[in-house]
Amino acid sequence: MGKGKLYGVSVGPGEPELLTLKAVRIIEKCPVVASPVTRKGETVALNIARGAVDLSGKEIVELPFPMSRDRAALMENYARVAALLAEYLDKGQDVAMLNLGDISVYSTYSYVDEEVRRLGYETEWVPGVTSFCAVAAKLRRDLSQWDEMLHVIPSSVENLDGALRLPGNKIVMKPGRELGKVVAALERNGLLDRAGMVQNCGLPNERIVPVITADEASTDYFTTILVK
Repeated sequence: MGKGKLYGVSVGPGEPELLTLKAVRIIEKCPVVASPVTRKGETVALNIARGAVDLSGKEIVELPFPMSRDRAALMENYARVAALLAEYLDKGQDVAMLNLGDISVYSTYSYVDEEVRRLGYETEWVPGVTSFCAVAAKLRRDLSQWDEMLHVIPSSVENLDGALRLPGNKIVMKPGRELGKVVAALERNGLLDRAGMVQNCGLPNERIVPVITADEASTDYFTTILVK
């Protein structure tokens, strides 16, 4: 019996309608669907997929991923997840591992993919709609025109002020608890009135904030800021 194949499947930012036709087809054909699960037991990517695909009869595998910046601990966990997925691949079962947004942008899947390929299994990436493209649509702002540059900046970057001074438009990803720090940097650089924010884009608790405020009580991990 041959080995199964691992598919990294992008499910988009939140709206089930934003899954691509290919993503739906791959999920439908895989007998095993794997999805990250938070410490609170939330399976956001799986819930999105359920809105577009009938998952009855499939084996659902929940994958724990710690919310940590300890790279050594994270790499150990990626290896454990890869070993778990390998158990299904060894049975000849194809596995669809779900990933929020697009798997090529700050994704959990990319690290797991490296480990799975290192173990000798075949993988395939299925692209999807990025969170910042969906946020731009919600805010009705383009990301780039003519020769404008676009910079995608993680909020944890060491020199945030320097990144915000780069020419062109900016996307600030996942500020979460650091929203106050990001807002302060925007204000220092005269960018506050050019920024818009969307929290939980496409999810039931979506919140659109055209003008940024430093109300840390309203922050959420799935927050994206567009500076035009």
